[in-house]
Amino acid sequence: MNQIDFSQHDYQNELDRLRRKYQFDFAGIALPTEDHVGTKIKWRYVSGNLNERYRRIELRYGRGVAGNVMKTGKPMIIHDANEEQIQSALFNYPILISEQLTSMIAIPLWHNHRVKGVLLFGQRDNTPLPKIAGDVSEIQGIGSLTSEDKVMQ
Repeated sequence: MNQIDFSQHDYQNELDRLRRKYQFDFAGIALPTEDHVGTKIKWRYVSGNLNERYRRIELRYGRGVAGNVMKTGKPMIIHDANEEQIQSALFNYPILISEQLTSMIAIPLWHNHRVKGVLLFGQRDNTPLPKIAGDVSEIQGIGSLTSEDKVMQ
């Protein structure tokens, strides 16, 4: 079975717990949604949000933070969103704009050897990423989604 039953785990409470544990200002889980046009990626669970604008963000694979992480299956870290290369392409990262994030880490979430979502942690007000961001392997995942593509033994 390749579908994930989101009713089997309280993703919102787990996300709140992880955000507080690692001392991030914002945390979110982006997941793909099917509609009549195709697959879009939306921020389904968030914690520490400033507003509700994240609900209107719809991404495609390869676009935005979540789309890039889902496409590549690799984490994405932005240590300083004020760097010129990020600022010149800021419109490509709507979650950074809507949540006023100045640094962030996004981790692919795996299920059955496929990227099924993205776990993002971010900081505001030029607060540096906590030391955990350097070692994403400490964050094992959330619910039935893991931070690494683990091969079952």
